[in-house]
Amino acid sequence: MTRAVLVVSLIGIASAASRAQDEGGLDLLLDQLGRYLIAYEAELSSVVAEETYDQQQILVVRTGRTTGVERVTNRKLISDIAFLRLPNGSLWFGVRDVRMVDKKAVTPDGRSLLDVMKRLNGDGMLSEASRIVAASSQYNLGSMRTINMPTTPLEILHPDHHVQFMFKVAGKDRIDGVSTTKVTFAEFDVPTIIHSTNGDSLFIDGTAWVEPGTGRLWRVELSVKPEQNPRMPRGVQNRLRVDFKLHPELKIMVPSEMRESFFVAGGRGNGRARYANFRKFSTGARIIPN
Repeated sequence: MTRAVLVVSLIGIASAASRAQDEGGLDLLLDQLGRYLIAYEAELSSVVAEETYDQQQILVVRTGRTTGVERVTNRKLISDIAFLRLPNGSLWFGVRDVRMVDKKAVTPDGRSLLDVMKRLNGDGMLSEASRIVAASSQYNLGSMRTINMPTTPLEILHPDHHVQFMFKVAGKDRIDGVSTTKVTFAEFDVPTIIHSTNGDSLFIDGTAWVEPGTGRLWRVELSVKPEQNPRMPRGVQNRLRVDFKLHPELKIMVPSEMRESFFVAGGRGNGRARYANFRKFSTGARIIPN
């Protein structure tokens, strides 16, 4: 009996020590991630890329009481996309300027994204960027949503929002040969970062793959969903995954792929976006080729 108690006690001590080590390592890792994201703002905010975005919407059309058929709609968007951090500590503002829809060119109704980026500090830049976002959002399949941008994880994991989440270490993983630590996060309090169009709180949870030492973010998976609410349809949940890679010429991490699944009344939707042709604007509004 004494030996059994001793073994249990030793296991308890080892578990407590392991938890303390994880908590200390987590604090350090979150600090590294926060410092990385703050420094990253200036690096990514002068970059424009080309986005190829395949979307699919699947609706179930009832033909009887128990049977139905799937109606599938596919769409391909080719866009220029910019990753802007608004001034004065405001949000990340991803700007998608759709140029082609299903291989058909989109007629511009104003200045292009590239024109806006040439006047990064000019008057009216924000209003011009907002106009581009509004004009381009009409081409998305599915319901209105705001998380389908590769900048979304950068905003959610920004150190300003760390108090909104419970974080836990969830093991190790290798991405592109780099050792990363998996960190889970779950939003627990209101007001939440994201809301539905009718003002309901939407809670975020997910996993981030963070490189210890540098704090670099290699991958983020997250879901956005409401609390149980009789006013909300069942199954309302959007999922997003963004992968980052090191760009050899720009010497910074850039989005490489974004995958999403999104809620559609009467069905479901999914999307995959890939990023290429990264261009960086210097302060003199000159495009630096990659």
